[in-house]
Amino acid sequence: MIKALSVTVLTAAFVLTVPAHAQSRRELAERIDAAEVRIGELEDQFMAGDPVAEALMRRIDEMEYQLRELTGETERLNYENRQLRQQVEALEAQLAPPQPQETPLDDEAVAWMRDGLDEVDGSRIAIVDPNDPHAEARAAATGVLGAPNGMRAAEAGEMAPAVEADPAGLFDQAHAKLLDGDFGGAQVGFETFVNEHPDHARAGEAWYWLGETFFVRSDFAEAADAYIASLRSRPDGEKAPDALVRLAASLNGMGRQADACATLDRFSGQFPNAPAASRARANRESLRAGCR
Repeated sequence: MIKALSVTVLTAAFVLTVPAHAQSRRELAERIDAAEVRIGELEDQFMAGDPVAEALMRRIDEMEYQLRELTGETERLNYENRQLRQQVEALEAQLAPPQPQETPLDDEAVAWMRDGLDEVDGSRIAIVDPNDPHAEARAAATGVLGAPNGMRAAEAGEMAPAVEADPAGLFDQAHAKLLDGDFGGAQVGFETFVNEHPDHARAGEAWYWLGETFFVRSDFAEAADAYIASLRSRPDGEKAPDALVRLAASLNGMGRQADACATLDRFSGQFPNAPAASRARANRESLRAGCR
């Protein structure tokens, strides 16, 4: 028994002390064989009452005890290290910025908005003479009027001049993003416009389209604020009737049905000459909100 334990201790000691590049199987086998021979000699001497052998055997026992202690300490440290790693990973997960989630769009709201865009922008599409030999190049360079300057030219491989940050340019850039379905970009553009040019003639329209960028993403509270701002900015503006209907729709979306119906009740009196399309939208929203 002593011999077996001693061999284990000495083997571990050899493995720890011998350089890795020298630890071939053959060398280790030779060292273990030599250790076993030496331990056998020590045991013989110990049994014969040799005090030196007895001291060496006690030393081997102490080394075996220390090795067990070191092994237990190593296992404990490894466990604590794993625990700390898990805590760090959990903390990193908490501190990591939340991943943006795309808000589902209201398809019907987008369709309504598209109708409004078509009504305003149906004549803004570039028309090119079909007999013009340069028709395709001209159309590529022009595209949809109001789109970011040089967008089509860049697609054709040409350098385009930068768009100046004037009110018309800001409005047209934001409006072009609506046409492209980039509601987040349109939101930023219209917010910039109303903040920098609150008294502009198109501020009421800008507030309305800003409300649309929120409404199609079901952010009804922000949408309602924008529609109210549109009505206050231009109470008799071109988009005012639709802004009132959309305000009612936003209130209904927030669960405020009574307020939505009260808002729609003002439509006929406030806009007696509203376009047929706006009146039809008001009627549809009244039915949707259960006002009739």
